[in-house]
Amino acid sequence: MRFALKLLAKALISRNGFLTLNLILALLSVAVLYDLISVLARGVNVDSLDDLNGNVATIMVAFGVLIEERHEIKKLLGLTDHAGERDHLDGISIKYGIMYIVMGLFIEVFVEATKIPFRIFEGGPVETGLIGVSVALSFGGLWGSILFFMEILFSKEETASEVH
Repeated sequence: MRFALKLLAKALISRNGFLTLNLILALLSVAVLYDLISVLARGVNVDSLDDLNGNVATIMVAFGVLIEERHEIKKLLGLTDHAGERDHLDGISIKYGIMYIVMGLFIEVFVEATKIPFRIFEGGPVETGLIGVSVALSFGGLWGSILFFMEILFSKEETASEVH
């Protein structure tokens, strides 16, 4: 069992694993954005938007943590020693991991802000604005996903000392 988990973790933090996970996240983001825009265009109740946006935000945060902590995961797997320097993919991963975490958390903040217990914003321009911001952040996350994908594919390998 431990061998299987180690193999899975190693596959997930590899270049191809990141490309695959990022592609899945981008496709999910496109699907959710399409659904969000359709729901907004029909004027459907905001409560149906909560789940759509919240799900993508949770996935963004989880993916962000995974890629940001790539170097630490390599240490746990024994793929590098504790003094080992970060490689090129580690450097890229930190930047985009933080971006995914921040975008996902802010999407969650705006989704949750529409659920304020007093519901004083229900149906008003503030609620619409909060939803609009969360949709814009979702687009930002999708754009970040595209940039991360391109950077992994097309960036030149650097030595570990150049990444710092």
